[in-house]
Amino acid sequence: MSIPVDLAALGEALGRHDVAYLLTSGDVRPHVAQVELHLDAGAVVVAEPGRTARRVVGERPAVTLLLPPREPDGHTLLVDGTGELDDDGALRITPSHAVLHRAAFVGR
Repeated sequence: MSIPVDLAALGEALGRHDVAYLLTSGDVRPHVAQVELHLDAGAVVVAEPGRTARRVVGERPAVTLLLPPREPDGHTLLVDGTGELDDDGALRITPSHAVLHRAAFVGR
């Protein structure tokens, strides 16, 4: 079951999750890293994205954020976007799509 998230309400949706993972396209396989993030002027900012993300985002800027639910039967927040490194090394992600997702079998 998926519920679209209005990007104007993304800050509220992010606030309902405690943990975030950044998914990037690595050289050979996808790369996943736990990150801390915040919203700034509509962009999601990862202040310390890690070596691999900093290295690959210039060539493959499509990224996804995965924020698991607090509760076992809650919704996972998925945010797709385009990443770009700031001069200070932070990763700024311009969101293009967000959805709350929960498997249909959860809670049965």
